[in-house]
Amino acid sequence: MKRITIKEIAHKAGVSVGTVDRVLHKRGEVAEKTKQLVLKIAKEGNYQTNVFARNLKLNKTYHLAILLPEDNEYWKTQRKGIEDAANEYEYLGVQLQFYTFDRSNRDSFIEQSNLAIESKPDGVILAPIITDEAEQICAQLKQSDIPYVFVDSNLKTAEPLAFIGQDTIQSGYLAAKLLNIGFDHGHPAVIAIYTDFDSLNKTIDERISGFKKFYTEQGWSLSLISELKIPSGFEIKEVKEWTANNGRLHLFVPNSRTHQIVDRLESTQYEGLTRIIGYDKIQLNVDVLKDNKVDFIINQNPYRQGSLGVQALYKHLIIKGEVEPFQYMPLDILTKENVEFAN
Repeated sequence: MKRITIKEIAHKAGVSVGTVDRVLHKRGEVAEKTKQLVLKIAKEGNYQTNVFARNLKLNKTYHLAILLPEDNEYWKTQRKGIEDAANEYEYLGVQLQFYTFDRSNRDSFIEQSNLAIESKPDGVILAPIITDEAEQICAQLKQSDIPYVFVDSNLKTAEPLAFIGQDTIQSGYLAAKLLNIGFDHGHPAVIAIYTDFDSLNKTIDERISGFKKFYTEQGWSLSLISELKIPSGFEIKEVKEWTANNGRLHLFVPNSRTHQIVDRLESTQYEGLTRIIGYDKIQLNVDVLKDNKVDFIINQNPYRQGSLGVQALYKHLIIKGEVEPFQYMPLDILTKENVEFAN
């Protein structure tokens, strides 16, 4: 008789895999009704816990190395998702070690990556936002037979156990579509491009490519799209010129710093800004969204990404299960009206 898996038990019982683990191994508090349902499904499915029993008997631990930047709310939220998911599997020996890097500094990423590899982890979760260096690190991981999971960004040249994040091209495509609702012939748009560490991030480039792809597929001229290079500590002086040339402006901010641009605009200038769209549900972006200064925010759910990253390594390392290689996050569109109910 085919034996049921933990994932199948969790699906049938409508609970998490971690809850099933706690029931089957009598660890932690679980509601009695849930407990009895899980045990009933496990018994009917001929489930056996030999793998877990062997791991516990050997007192085995699983060391996961986490390579993330941690300079803003987005990455801190992703870290929280990783930590919370790992806590569910702590009794199985899952342990975390974070290696945080400065995403404006290639050497910082290389240094922290090398430290992670030298620790000989059982698995790695990383954000490969600095492309060339990330490719080199992935080659080392492959050579050492260390499974790794990508969050936030993907590399087509690498072979991760799983990629967890949005389709960046489609995400930029969606941004262009939202900015042009009601404009059948296309509206002039400005893309705000930061020249600091975002210049190292290929995800930004892919979002911009997706944005332009929408215009191309509609048969609109790419001359409608302007790119504004923005250094750190900038002051926007060009807005009056934009509005004079283009009428009312459509602005695309392909990163989480929409609030920075909004903060530098005078309140009177919003009369000329018909639409602004940016990324990530961080509090500063939520504030300007609620103030009607931004129309749309595309949310990537970094907490969920982090949680799924740990789950992928748990399935691969501990229960020897199959892992879905592409786990795309929904392209959630946040507005003033629905932001309070997101995630």
